Amino acid sequence: MANIDDVIDRLERLNNDIMLLKRSIIPLLPLPPTAKPLVRRTAEGLDPIIAELYFDALRGGVDLVRDPRVQEQSLKAIQNATRPRSRAQKRNDKMQSTAFKIANSKLRTKSGVLRKGVKQSDIAKRAQKELKLMKRGTNAKKRPAKSGPRKSPPRRSGGGKR
Repeated sequence: MANIDDVIDRLERLNNDIMLLKRSIIPLLPLPPTAKPLVRRTAEGLDPIIAELYFDALRGGVDLVRDPRVQEQSLKAIQNATRPRSRAQKRNDKMQSTAFKIANSKLRTKSGVLRKGVKQSDIAKRAQKELKLMKRGTNAKKRPAKSGPRKSPPRRSGGGKR
């Protein structure tokens, strides 16, 4: 496998070859004779400086990645990136566990076996419904659900275009 330094060197040589090719194409362009020196100067002026800065920065980045101290620091940063659980997440988890207890008690027999025709997924679905009811409050069964079938608008009487 190629070393990263070899790859960077090849890229730098390729970039230099492209710049030489650019400079050799400028005389062939159908430009007025007064514009050709200006185009040549702009192509020669900034391209080498930018390329040199780019490849120096690239090599510096590779050297940083190879440094074992930097690797250790980045590994620690990744490990410490986990955020503590919020109060709302903890509250939701507690409510969910009680919802599962309620659903299990309703869909299992006294001996703890699932009732006939009931699957584990049915318990999970029932627990989700219980959790939804718990989140809505104590009067949840009396209150109608927010999302339901919409009432259609009243029908207009009379014919013709409007």
